[in-house]
Amino acid sequence: MSNWIDVSAHNGVIDWACVAASGVTGAILRAGYGAEASQQDAQFEANVKAAATAGLELGVYWFHYADSVERMLREWAVCKKI
Repeated sequence: MSNWIDVSAHNGVIDWACVAASGVTGAILRAGYGAEASQQDAQFEANVKAAATAGLELGVYWFHYADSVERMLREWAVCKKI
C-alpha cells in the first residue's frame, strides 16, 4: 500500500525525513500556478530536493487558471520550464 501527500508552500517547511519515517511513500508537489515563472511555489525546489533525499517517490503539478487553449499552453510551458 502506498501513502502519498500533496504539499505546497502553504504547508511551510517540511521535515521530510520525519515524513518518510511516518510511512508516507510519495509526495505530489505543487510546482507553481498561473502563467508566469515568478509564480513558482516558494517551497518547490526545497521540497523536491529534500523529499527525494528522504527516498520518497515524487509527482509534480501546476495549479492553473486557464480559460482558453492559448492560456493553457502558456501555463504548461512555464510548468515545464520550472
